[in-house]
Amino acid sequence: MTAPPDVEQPSALTLPPSGSGERAARRRHQSRRRVRTALFAVAMVLLVVAIPVLAAIGVRTLRDTTTGRRIGAQNDPSKPRYEANVVPTPVALVVETDDQGALAGVTMVTLGRDDSGGSVIFIPSATVAPLSTGGQDTLDHVASVGHVPALQQAAANLLGLSFGEVLVVSPSQWQQFVTPVGPVTFDNPDRLVQLDAKGRTSVLFPAGTITLAPEQVATYLHARNPNESDAARLVRNETFWTAWLAAIKASHNPNAVPGELTSGFGRYARGLAKGNVDLALLPVKPTGSGTSETFQPDKAAVADLVSREVPLPTPANPGDRVRVRVLSGAGPIGSPNAVASKVVSVGGEVIIVGNADRFDYATTQIEYYDDAFAAAANKIQAALGIGTVIKSSTPTDIEDVTIVLGRDAAGPFPGSIGGSGG
Repeated sequence: MTAPPDVEQPSALTLPPSGSGERAARRRHQSRRRVRTALFAVAMVLLVVAIPVLAAIGVRTLRDTTTGRRIGAQNDPSKPRYEANVVPTPVALVVETDDQGALAGVTMVTLGRDDSGGSVIFIPSATVAPLSTGGQDTLDHVASVGHVPALQQAAANLLGLSFGEVLVVSPSQWQQFVTPVGPVTFDNPDRLVQLDAKGRTSVLFPAGTITLAPEQVATYLHARNPNESDAARLVRNETFWTAWLAAIKASHNPNAVPGELTSGFGRYARGLAKGNVDLALLPVKPTGSGTSETFQPDKAAVADLVSREVPLPTPANPGDRVRVRVLSGAGPIGSPNAVASKVVSVGGEVIIVGNADRFDYATTQIEYYDDAFAAAANKIQAALGIGTVIKSSTPTDIEDVTIVLGRDAAGPFPGSIGGSGG
């Protein structure tokens, strides 16, 4: 007979002795565990149901609230509550060097709207500029010690703005940029002479009509007569730039300006030649003469020049300028440049433009949120010549002052309000 197969016998469950309380403790533990499981399941269900609701609330909050200031999600520039970040005016610092790499010239160039036209501001290399570390020094000495980065910051402090680009131009690069339209003919205002080792003079460039070959451009731009003021050299620079930009504008060569289209010296030269250009010497007062000549900036005149030529600057250092929002309360926002120029002249920086919550403001309002900016708001009001200063109870961390243009702005600032939403 076949033996039955081995079958594993169930083991007996050993229970704790009755009366010890351990059975009751186990029952309580199991009961608590069942309750926790049930509560967790309920919580998960509620969370799944709440996710769409919380998402909708979050989107509305992020869209409509900016640290206490409510704005509408408006993308139509013709409607109230439309706002847009400002694109700063393109500004570059041109640093000219000689064949040994030493500083030979400092110039600020800007571009107008759509990269058309702009300005060229000539700065004497011996101009005294404030230093971020305190004190002051001339630009040429700063460059000799700290090179281009130190020169860039000193020039930014001098002008009260920062540069989008710093363009270092050597003599060979000048030749490269002038070659497509060269030689350049223009009226030279001064005879330029040079001294030999024995002190004898010879004419380098005669006064009157001259024709510069591309390889002569840097020599002409950097040359100074003995004991001549650097201001005279910059007058000659202005004459050359005028003729060169005119030659570019008149040229039919699509490559009249070599280099980049959207950056670099090529972008600025090409853009300047497309429109009207303001050329000027930075407002300075010379002291001394010859090698000891320095120039003290006329601070008020420099600020006025910068406000005209750079209506939308960025600060030289963080916090240097009061952040301003410009809104139109009497129709869609037009061109903010006229208003921005006044704001810049008193140390402001326009960072946002757009439309107010409605278009029926009769009087311009200048609002500040923090008492620290009360004085700035009053300066802006004085610069605008219109409006009322108001303290708002709604704080913000984006701008320091808000200008709401009313109907009274139409006269002094034509085109700034009631436009098609520029």
